[in-house]
Amino acid sequence: MTQSIKALGTDLSQPSPLAPIAAYLLAKREVIFNTWRMRIENDRLALPTAATLARDEFNDQIPLILDALDCRLLGRPEVSSPFEKAKEHGLHRWQKGYTLTELLQELAHLHQLLGHELESFASTHSTLSPIDLAQAFGHINTLMLEVIQGSTVQFDELQKQEAAQRAAKLQQALASLNELSQQRGELLRTATHDLRSYYGLIRNAAWLLDQPGTKEEQAQWRSMWQRNLDNAATLLTELMDLARLEAGQETLQLESFDAGELLRQIAQSIQPVVQQQHVNLEWAGPDTLLVEGDKIKVQRMVYNLLINALRHTPSGLITLSWSREDNFRWIISVQDTGPGLPPDVVQELGQYLLPTADSTAVFQRPSSDGTFRETKQAQSTSYAQSKGEGIGLMIVKRLCELTHATMDIETRPSVGTVFRIVFPMHYSNNL
Repeated sequence: MTQSIKALGTDLSQPSPLAPIAAYLLAKREVIFNTWRMRIENDRLALPTAATLARDEFNDQIPLILDALDCRLLGRPEVSSPFEKAKEHGLHRWQKGYTLTELLQELAHLHQLLGHELESFASTHSTLSPIDLAQAFGHINTLMLEVIQGSTVQFDELQKQEAAQRAAKLQQALASLNELSQQRGELLRTATHDLRSYYGLIRNAAWLLDQPGTKEEQAQWRSMWQRNLDNAATLLTELMDLARLEAGQETLQLESFDAGELLRQIAQSIQPVVQQQHVNLEWAGPDTLLVEGDKIKVQRMVYNLLINALRHTPSGLITLSWSREDNFRWIISVQDTGPGLPPDVVQELGQYLLPTADSTAVFQRPSSDGTFRETKQAQSTSYAQSKGEGIGLMIVKRLCELTHATMDIETRPSVGTVFRIVFPMHYSNNL
């Protein structure tokens, strides 16, 4: 830039009547930049971002733009287009966080300063004709108009791009909300259907209890009545829990606790339910695992996962395991030998844990396109054999979000499903 200025200031092979003005403005170049910066710093309330820029960042493309002014005053070809340089300047200011008002006000200060310097030159050079002075003012005004146009055009393009990106994000969010609304509607329809079924079975069992029958028949009817009453009560409780979570009425209650002791107690407490089915429940993990978190919510999550596994595993094995992953995370895993989850259920809950070459995935490798394949027969079997409406899994998902945990799902038709929940070992104070 310095060599270019020297060349512009010394090559006077074609004298111009405005050459003295060009030489004067070139000699005052450093003063112009320093004064410009000082005026803007004094206008900090209006231009707060400028104060954060270093000198080179602040000047940016303006020296090259003033070189173009020199060329016009000297009647020489311009090395670069002020309009294009102004677009680069506008992009730079956008990236530095300027608003359009800040940019225009900053350029207005520069425009006023150039006019002031020209007036100062005219006051000390009485030989300058009014025509030459007016022409010099015209060059300055034309140049600054091009600079303002170039800068604002760039801002306009960037704002349009940003607006388009925001619109796309909003459209995506709207589509997600619509999909979520449809999922919630389907969830409620399924829950309503199940409640009606439970109510019908309870009513039939109550009617049968009033009819004559053997002791064995009466016991069977009472068992059917109690079982469906419990199912209806569980479903209503789950719906209320999910409603509270989605309404934001749940909060984190952080404390230090022994996760190993808690998980053993949960496994032992659910054994009576397990014994009613042809399923074995095993658990493994360190005897002591001191962590920080919401003990009650961890208990609810594990209980819901185990109950879900019991509902979908008519026979076989369910395992509960836990371990420390590193100094920052710990893991709970629940695995079953059920029919596997349908793809739409997995999509609603999250995404597959995609195995890689060094993955610790329990089940299969991904296919060539990176997805897991399931046959229609496997999917229909999963639906036919499944019990419940999946509200418990939705509760687990919401509790994961609330406790800043992540849930990975790995599933395979006719083989089983693994749920892994990764918790932070500690929580920051600003949660």
